[in-house]
Amino acid sequence: MSLPPPISIPAARLHDLEDGASLEWLEADGRGGYASGTAVGANTRRYHGVLVVARRPPADRIVLLSRLEEAVVTATGERYELGTNYYPGTVYPTGHRWLESFRLDPWPVWQYRLGPLMLTKALFAARSADAVVVLYHLRGGDALLELRPLVAGRSDHALVSANDVVAQEAVVESGRIAYHPYPRIPPLVLTHDGGEWHADPRWYYRTLYPREAERGLDDREDLFQPGVLRVPLAAGRSWRLACATHPVRLDRAAEWAAAEQRRRADAAARGRRLGGADEWLAGLGARLGLAADVFLVERDDARTIIAGYPWFTDWGRDAMISIPGLCLALGRVGDAEAVLRAFAAQQRDGLIPNRFPDHGGEVPADHYNAADASLWFVEAVAALHDAGGDARPFWPVVRRVLRAYARGTRFGIRLEPDGLVRQGAEGVQLTWMDAKVDGWVVTPRAGRAVEINALWFNALLRAAGLARAFGEDPGEYEAMARRARSAFRAFWNPDARCLFDVLDDDGRPDPALRPNQLLAVSLRHSPLTREQMRGIVEAVERELLVPLGVRTLAPSAPGYRGRFQGPPHERDAAYHSGSAWPWLLGPFATAYLRVHGGRQRARERVRELLVAVERHLFEYGLGHIAEVVGGDPPHAPGGCIAQAWSCAEALRILQMLRPRPVAAPPRPR
Repeated sequence: MSLPPPISIPAARLHDLEDGASLEWLEADGRGGYASGTAVGANTRRYHGVLVVARRPPADRIVLLSRLEEAVVTATGERYELGTNYYPGTVYPTGHRWLESFRLDPWPVWQYRLGPLMLTKALFAARSADAVVVLYHLRGGDALLELRPLVAGRSDHALVSANDVVAQEAVVESGRIAYHPYPRIPPLVLTHDGGEWHADPRWYYRTLYPREAERGLDDREDLFQPGVLRVPLAAGRSWRLACATHPVRLDRAAEWAAAEQRRRADAAARGRRLGGADEWLAGLGARLGLAADVFLVERDDARTIIAGYPWFTDWGRDAMISIPGLCLALGRVGDAEAVLRAFAAQQRDGLIPNRFPDHGGEVPADHYNAADASLWFVEAVAALHDAGGDARPFWPVVRRVLRAYARGTRFGIRLEPDGLVRQGAEGVQLTWMDAKVDGWVVTPRAGRAVEINALWFNALLRAAGLARAFGEDPGEYEAMARRARSAFRAFWNPDARCLFDVLDDDGRPDPALRPNQLLAVSLRHSPLTREQMRGIVEAVERELLVPLGVRTLAPSAPGYRGRFQGPPHERDAAYHSGSAWPWLLGPFATAYLRVHGGRQRARERVRELLVAVERHLFEYGLGHIAEVVGGDPPHAPGGCIAQAWSCAEALRILQMLRPRPVAAPPRPR
């Protein structure tokens, strides 16, 4: 097993602060917590930190250790400040000037040139220890390292200001510093290879987070320093620091690193196999397999899928859409079963949760606001069955879902007499186009939404197939599917040769060209004719496809917004009204191959989609695929730096392109 080549950023890009600070890295702990920052070492988001822990995995995250202010003092008295921090009107210090390189190998590694000295710093999340380990290695002489832990001690969505409540003192033992900043906040425990701790309680005021300012949010906070750790660094020797909420055995750090190397190499190998003998596809698969691993995390006694880092937790729709790519394509059938168990256990009135509460406890009624998540659950169960997993435990939940839709359930989700499903409740966003800001549902889409009914038709026939597999009569589901197929004709727009997006409760169609209709082509069972499928694919390719995603609205449509930027109101207005989503490349690729068959030219066209994906892994969230990109050139990435379904659907495209083995000719008798 081997890892993909490092993602390396040269000094020239790092010395350009705007460029270097746009490159973010992520180390996930498998429990919803993480470490994250930028290639130049500056924290540009409130979500960045050396130690961000999930108190109720994978949610209720706390930014505990925001950053380590580092300085090196040489034997001749020269002082190098390694930090790079934004403050109002200035950047101080400017430690990025000393950087010679940054790379993910497979975790973040920085190299600083400090006169005659070369300092290497590495950081990784050690899952077996539930700790973040930082290593320093010096060459060229001896020096003194000064480390100042700057503590936030607050929710990942919040910011903290200077106050009189913060604890002033740490508990110091040999090789360990324990600091408990606030009541009901976990302690920060720093285990180290030796050094002198000097109490020096003080506030660092007005740290500025530029990405928060760009998002129109509060952008500055005060961080507390309880003291400074002074460490003699000897040339050719390494010094280690473990950051956790509990004491750890630092003498096992080499074991943790080796375990991480093995685990990540295994994740990369799973992805590499999807590329088969094609060297480029195999290399891309290795990177995507490595990326996929960060999204599968603990929840109670099961597993779940984080929708995106750094601010999402696990969402039902995202998890169900992601299962085929993140789990099944990579041979992680057991993980798929565990994720389905986590959501099936919380099914209520035929609905799985749209999301879980951040602070634990029972899922409230308003968290079930998704008209499609439960239909995606049916598809995920069927996909699990196709992959050889055990779908039988989920069969009762599948039946309850379909029964609830047929009879009617929460939020106006119900089967109408015409055989189509309608949904809609005042002030509630129910489809995946779910932006809502200050009570404004940006794309309400109440009525019969095209993708909900494509999912409904598909779910009925998927259930019929499962019923047959389990020795039951599929007739009820097949009869409802026939009615749905007949009624689905109302979505066809003959003038545009594609589908209407929504039929309102009076039957009036919304002609907006959106990507939702792709699901009527890409799902296993389609209610459309071959010619209708072709018309849809051609319309989407012509009007919506961009290099790294599919636009959510055609540029010619009223209300189109091609830039995902600005304060919440502006961003949410563009979220599903022009922004392009990488996850939609999966449905587009599936639909394209369905229409054009497995011919070589069609496969080459789909392969081209992955070129932009591969290039994108070296920007924004390094090694990951963003949540969205702008609908207008240059199609700048935005939203979360690492999005689960973006990665999952890229993996599924790889799986589609994998050559099927050719049967050997029969042996002569």
